[in-house]
Amino acid sequence: MRYLFIILLAILTPVVSAQSIDDVGKIMLGVDILETSTNETVELQSYLLNKLSKWVTEAGFSTYGFTFFSIVPNIIIDSEEMAEAGMKNVYVVSGSLMLSVIQNEGGIVFSTITFPFKESSTKRMTAVKNGIVNIQSSKIKPFLNEAKGKILQYYEYEKEKIFMHADFMAERKDYDGAIAYVMSIPSCLQSIYSESLAKASEYLDLRDKLYNDSLFVLANSYLAQHDAKSALDVLCGFRTTQDQQEVYQQLLEKAENLVTEEEQLKAAEKRQKYLDEKEQQYREWATQEEERKHRMEMETQQMAYDKEELAVYERLEKQRIESEERIANEKTASNERVETSRIFMIKNIAIEYFKNK
Repeated sequence: MRYLFIILLAILTPVVSAQSIDDVGKIMLGVDILETSTNETVELQSYLLNKLSKWVTEAGFSTYGFTFFSIVPNIIIDSEEMAEAGMKNVYVVSGSLMLSVIQNEGGIVFSTITFPFKESSTKRMTAVKNGIVNIQSSKIKPFLNEAKGKILQYYEYEKEKIFMHADFMAERKDYDGAIAYVMSIPSCLQSIYSESLAKASEYLDLRDKLYNDSLFVLANSYLAQHDAKSALDVLCGFRTTQDQQEVYQQLLEKAENLVTEEEQLKAAEKRQKYLDEKEQQYREWATQEEERKHRMEMETQQMAYDKEELAVYERLEKQRIESEERIANEKTASNERVETSRIFMIKNIAIEYFKNK
C-alpha cells in the first residue's frame, strides 16, 4: 500500500504556482513550453507564456495552482525567404502556431489547434512574432471551451485518486498541501467540490490540532520554569478546537494563577487583539467577495454582448451562465456544511501554499 501511495505521488504531482484567492475554485490550466519545442518557440518563450496566460484567464480558467493539464505552444516554420524593400532586406516567413492541451501525467494530448500565418519584417523573429500577435483571442475560445469539458471529465473520473493523494499528504502532516490539493477541484463540479470542501475542513482541523499540541508543549515548558507570563503569551495563539478546549483551559488557569492581575489583563488584551485581527481578515474577505461578485456581474454583461456579436458561441455561453448559477447555489449549500470563515481560511491556506512553492 505504501508503494502504491508513492506511485500516486509521482504521477499526480502537477505544476504549481499561485496568484490570488479568487483562483481557488476555478478550472486550472497551466501554461508551459515543452523541451521538444522548436527553436522559434524557445526564443519567444517569454512572450508566448504571457500571451497564452492572457488568453487562458480571459476564457475563465486559472493558470495558478495544481494544474493537471497545460496548454503548450509550438511554432512551426514552413518557409522563409528574403525580399528586397528599398535599402533593407525583408524576411517573409510562413508558418503556424500550434496549440495543444495536454494532460501533464504522461503528456497525453487532449486537443490541438493550428493557426497559420504569413508575415514580414526586417528581422526574422519579428516577422514570426507578428504572425502570433495577429491571432485573435476570439478564435481561441471554442478550442478552450472544448478543453474545459475534457478537464472537468478528468476531475469526475479521478476524484478518488485526488482524494487519496491528499490523504497521503495529510498522513505526512503536510496539511497545507493536502488542503491546496483538494481545492484544485473546480467549484462548478458542485457535488465533488462540496466533498473537497469537507475534506479540506478535516485537514484544517488536523492542522490546528497539530499546531495547538506544539503550543501546549511550549506552554508547559514555560510553566515548568515558572515563567507564567511567557506561557500566557504562547496560549494567546490557541486555535479553537472542540477536543482540545479542556486542555487549553487547564493550562490557562494554571498560568493565570501564577501571574498578577495586571499581567492577566495584558494577556487577555493580547488574546483579544489576536481574535480581532482574525475577524478583520474575515471582514476584508467578505468585502473582496462582494467586489468579486460585482466583477462577475460585469463579466456576465460583457459576455451577453459577445453573444450578440458571435452567435456561434450562443450555446456555449448559455451553458457557462447556467454553470455560474449552479456554482452560486452550490456555494450556499456548501456554506451550510463549512462556515464562511473556514472557507476563507481554507482558500487562504491553499494560496499561501502555492506561493511558498
